Amino acid sequence: VHMIVEGDHQRAWKEGEKRESRMVFIGRNLDAELLERTFKACEA
Repeated sequence: VHMIVEGDHQRAWKEGEKRESRMVFIGRNLDAELLERTFKACEA
């Protein structure tokens, strides 16, 4: 088991473009509900 975290700024947002970021978790038997609930608790 290991963890790789990588981030990269691609470009400036285009006018009117939907602003979103994505996180991808790859693994077996991940508790999707727990992950989503935990991250939503961190929303600002």
